[in-house]
Amino acid sequence: MGSVNFITHADVLQLIAKRTAEDCIIFLSGPTSRKTPLSLLRVKDVIAVNGSAQYLLDNNVKPFLYLLTDVRFLHRRRKDFYNFSGNSQFTIVNLDVYEQAAEEDQKYIEENCLIIRPFYRREKGGVLKKIKFNFLKRVYKALLISVPLSKRGRLTGFCKDISIGYCSCHTIAYTAIQVAYSLKYSRIICSGLDLTGSCPRFYDESSSPMPSELSKDLFKILPFFTFMRKNVSDLNIFNLSDDTAIHYDIIPYINASQLEDEIYYDKIV
Repeated sequence: MGSVNFITHADVLQLIAKRTAEDCIIFLSGPTSRKTPLSLLRVKDVIAVNGSAQYLLDNNVKPFLYLLTDVRFLHRRRKDFYNFSGNSQFTIVNLDVYEQAAEEDQKYIEENCLIIRPFYRREKGGVLKKIKFNFLKRVYKALLISVPLSKRGRLTGFCKDISIGYCSCHTIAYTAIQVAYSLKYSRIICSGLDLTGSCPRFYDESSSPMPSELSKDLFKILPFFTFMRKNVSDLNIFNLSDDTAIHYDIIPYINASQLEDEIYYDKIV
């Protein structure tokens, strides 16, 4: 495998130019996603993740962007990946998915997808990592990151520009938020951002089940959302979920009917 062609600033500008709405709905895998009205999904740009795209396609909603960061999905549901990617306007995968893909799949990704790079593989802190990221923060103003001196501590971060990288934290939702922020949507609306109980997915996985690890990783995930709220002052983000582990003072709740009322108002004025 040669050098990887990562997403560029020009690619990001093209995505921004191709947007069809001011608002973006990140359509996640939590059970409350089924409560999101199709009328909303049809008038907003939708970022689909993992298997959530199937529900959209079954209901004639074409995702603006399909995002995949879990290589297990490509390995176990390869046909679905090609279906979801082919029926979305754009596809973004992370470096892990690309590197661990079969040669044929790598060729498809190179020709049809954009590749984003993580700033780190593990979230552990440490002196050397702190020095590294203190330097990168000076170079890239879009990178917001806090690294503890102790290796026992865990870093937290957020990147405002996916052309330079992204901060991962055990949930694709956080990556999707960084993607949506980079595309400069006026509002980012999360659907199915639940992270409660055993963190089940709303779609059927009987043919190729992928056990969720979100519940045991929740203590690692929540500090990133807190960091995001404290450090990204211009982030206009809302949560449609009425059953979520993310406190509403971090991501405020918004009612779907409120958004539907806005659509109705826009039609009559």
